This record gives sequence, C-alpha cells and structure tokens, in this order.
Amino acid sequence: MSDLGTRLREARERQGLSLTQAALDTRILQQSLVALEEGAFQRLPGDVVIRGFIRNYAQYLDLHPDEMIEIYRRERGVTDPIRIVPVTNPAVARAYVLPSFFGVFFVTIALIGMSYITLNAVGRVGDRVTPVALAAPSATIPPPTALPTTIPTITPTPRPIRAPVVAPVVPGDPLEELETPAAAGAEATTSPDPAGGVDLEFAPTPTLVAPITIELVVPNVRGSENSWVSVRVDGNVPIEFFIFAGESRTFQAQRRILVRAGNPSDVLVSVNGIQQGPLGPNPGQPVNWSWPPN
Repeated sequence: MSDLGTRLREARERQGLSLTQAALDTRILQQSLVALEEGAFQRLPGDVVIRGFIRNYAQYLDLHPDEMIEIYRRERGVTDPIRIVPVTNPAVARAYVLPSFFGVFFVTIALIGMSYITLNAVGRVGDRVTPVALAAPSATIPPPTALPTTIPTITPTPRPIRAPVVAPVVPGDPLEELETPAAAGAEATTSPDPAGGVDLEFAPTPTLVAPITIELVVPNVRGSENSWVSVRVDGNVPIEFFIFAGESRTFQAQRRILVRAGNPSDVLVSVNGIQQGPLGPNPGQPVNWSWPPN
C-alpha cells in the first residue's frame, strides 16, 4: 500500500469528504483521485501531471504539498540513466562501407554511359529533322505579296470626313480660324487609345501566410482554477506544464498545434490575436483542441 495514498485518504476521511465532493472541489477527475490514494501512478498521464495533482490535492486537504511530493518521489523511485554501449566490432562497419562505395561508383559510371548514348541518339535524330524544318519556310514566301492590296483600302477612309469641313471655307474668312481648332479637337477626341481601349488590371501581390500564434490564458477572476496542459507544436515532442489563474503561455507553429487540457473550461485560447473562447465546455473533463480545426 502506498504511504502517500494512505495519508491522502486518511486526511480526506478526517474531514468527512467523499471522493465525489473532492473531485468537484479540486476539478480533478474522480478516477485520478482514486489512483492517487491507491498509489496506482501508472494509471495517471505523466510525472508532471501527477506532481500537479498531488500539489493541488494536498493543498485542498490542508497537507504540506512539498512533503507529499517528496514521498511520491521516494515511492516512484528514479529510473536508471541511459548507458551508451560502444561498438565492439568496427571491422564489420568497414566491410559494409567498401562494397557500398564501389556499388555507387559503378552505378554512376553506368548512368553516365546511358546518358551519353541517349544524347547521341537525340543528336542524330535532330540532324535529320533540321533540314526538313529549314526547307519548310521556302513554301511560305509567296503569301506576303497579298499585303499591299489591303493597305490602300484602309487609308482613304479617314480623308472624306475632313473634306466637307474645309471645302466651304473662304481664305481669309474669320471662321477658318474657328474651324481649325474644332477639327483639331475632333481629331484629338477620336484618336485611338494607346492601350487599344483595354483596361489594364494588375493582379494583387500574394501575401505570405503568417505563422500560427496561440495564447493560453487562465483569467484571474473568482472561480477560475488552474489546469495541466500538454502542447504539441508541428508534431514535435509535447510540452507539459501547469497554468495557474492569472498566467498565460504563448506558442507559435508553422503548420499545426495540438493542445490537451485537464480543466478546459477555465483555459481561454486566442489564435493570432482573435479570441476563440475556452478549450472545452466541461470543467475537469480533459479535451483535445487543435488549430487548424479538424
């Protein structure tokens, strides 16, 4: 039987509290409290979460948190450090290195030879095709003779428009001075648009997508409780920690962020400065939250 679990259970029973009431007050799941009192630490998420549960539960039962955590460390024990075993037979590694080197060498030579043969074959085919391609334009030389026939038909069209305006004017008449600017203005207004009447539109410059920035906050208001949180950024190793009332933590990612919280109703989340509300609706019930949403 765990000494830590016995002390926690006896302290709870002395105060006449049930597991259900303790779970509601501490916002810790009832099965997690049962695992603490039975010393079944393997049923709890991890070492950081377990120490957070012990600290909260000890404060709730008026016990010394540091003393309870020290008892937990003695009972849980310390894992043996990882030992690095040196390679005992380095000659085997050399035996594999030499064949791999020669294999790469011969494969490279084979690829170079195949590339040379292929390029020579393509060059021979190109030499046979180019005379045909050069001879083909000789058949298309006569068609340009038809171009002069279309040019005279276009030039006479604007000239008859100006003739009726100039013909009745007598030299020296004062109206000649008035008609000349008007005709010039008409020509100016009927001149074609250099752009051909086509509206030029420029495509907007694409903007780069900013990285994902989330902020986790537990408001410092009456009734807010702390929560353990696990954050995984872009598929890396999860970061586990406790966030208390009045605290906030910020994380950035390029592709995706996954968040798991034990008390989601008191943890508010914002994405790129836009408030998204609490991580979950139910207090004390762990949830998984991700951005972008699934």
